[in-house]
Amino acid sequence: MKRILSLALSAFTIISLTFAGEVKAPVAQGNTNSELGIYTIDKASQFEMIKGEPLRAYHIWYENSPDSLTVAVEDCKNGKTRFLVISEDLVIEYICNNNIFGARLIDKRFEAEGYSTSAQNLDRQEYYHQKVITQKPLTETEYLSLISVYFPKLINDFNAIYAKKN
Repeated sequence: MKRILSLALSAFTIISLTFAGEVKAPVAQGNTNSELGIYTIDKASQFEMIKGEPLRAYHIWYENSPDSLTVAVEDCKNGKTRFLVISEDLVIEYICNNNIFGARLIDKRFEAEGYSTSAQNLDRQEYYHQKVITQKPLTETEYLSLISVYFPKLINDFNAIYAKKN
C-alpha cells in the first residue's frame, strides 16, 4: 500500500510540474551593498520595442523596493553595446565601447521614442563618477549586474524614491 501511495504521489508531482510550466532561474542575483538589498535579474518574456526594432530586455528587482527596472540591450553595428535603463524616475543608458563601460545621457533616437533623462532626478556628481565604471571586458550578465548596483545611485535621493518594504 505504501508503494502504491508513493507511486501515486510521484506521478502527481511529475504531472503538476509538467502542467505548471518551466520554472526559470534568474539570470543573476547579488548584493547591492545598499539599502536596496539583494537584486535579481530576470530575462523579460518579450522584447522591448524601440523604433520598431526588438531589443533584448531584462527586468531588475530589488529585495527592499517595490520598484523595478527594465533594461533594453542593443547591439550596434560598430561593436558598441547600449543598455537603455528605464525606471519610473530616470532613464539613462550605459555604453560598452572598446571595453569601456559607463553611463551616458540617452541617445537622441531614444528621446524620439519618448524616453528622457530628468535633470532634477539625476545626481550629476554620481553621473560623472559613472562615466567609466570599468575598462575590463565582461559578459552581458556581468554588465547587467553592474547596472543593478550602480544605477540606483544615479537617482537624486534614491533612498526616498526606493522606499523600503516593511
